[in-house]
Amino acid sequence: MARVRAVLRRMDTTAGQKNMLKYDSLQIDLDSYTVTVDDKDISLTKKEIELLWLLASNYGKVFSRDNLLDSIWGYDYFGDTRTVDSHIKRLRAKLNAKSIYGKMIKTVWGVGYKFETAENEE
Repeated sequence: MARVRAVLRRMDTTAGQKNMLKYDSLQIDLDSYTVTVDDKDISLTKKEIELLWLLASNYGKVFSRDNLLDSIWGYDYFGDTRTVDSHIKRLRAKLNAKSIYGKMIKTVWGVGYKFETAENEE
């Protein structure tokens, strides 16, 4: 319960800003498609921002590659599921260059990806 309370304290989503997600110093704004860490912009593509938003707004929930493809690219996308892996790799690299948030995108082997802090690993 303490971990849940700590996460909820760090999460700052207000009713007036439904398209804004703030997690500690990471801020994702879907209205302007911007991501900032410590008030510094991080240059991400539209898909990378949408992917980060989906994972961060569903903290701890595991998404399979197929779930992510359907949610971000749409049901009519005919590409390979490894597209998700490529986007996750680039997203992690860009976030790791500016912060620790790239390390919070975890791989769940054989399943998919989730957004979670290192303290939740066992």
